[in-house]
Amino acid sequence: MSKSFVPLDNIDSVLSILSKIAIWGGLLDEERSKVFKRLEIGFFKKGEYIFKKDDQPSHIYIVKSGKIDIFISDRDTIIEKEMLAVGGCFGVAALMAMETHMGTAIAREDSEVLVLSRQSLLELRHEDIHLFALLMMNIAREIARRLKLTDDILLNYVHGHKGV
Repeated sequence: MSKSFVPLDNIDSVLSILSKIAIWGGLLDEERSKVFKRLEIGFFKKGEYIFKKDDQPSHIYIVKSGKIDIFISDRDTIIEKEMLAVGGCFGVAALMAMETHMGTAIAREDSEVLVLSRQSLLELRHEDIHLFALLMMNIAREIARRLKLTDDILLNYVHGHKGV
């Protein structure tokens, strides 16, 4: 079952959220406008799945209101990876890797989520290759930051379990 999204009709209502997100860094107002006009919005009730592990990625997600829990799991273990509030951005790595989602995203409370679809990104590539390249560089930088965070968590875990 695929969630449907509706066009975002009032960009001004979300500019304060969007302007703080790293993947838009370095974009001129005109470039931001080109990206933001492609945004859509989805509404999720408390407990509703935004996506599940192994789903095909289709969007980059940004929390407009509410809270979203991201879980990672294997056969025996479920771990809450992070809880995202307003401005939290997720789904980026899976979309860029063209791999299935590694985690599950669930609305912790009734939430509104802004989305940028893979299709919109591809259209942007044809419309403005410079802007597309800048976005891809920003997205790569954000993924690298998250990888460093994961490395730090792993190192802290290993150091905490030495001699146990």
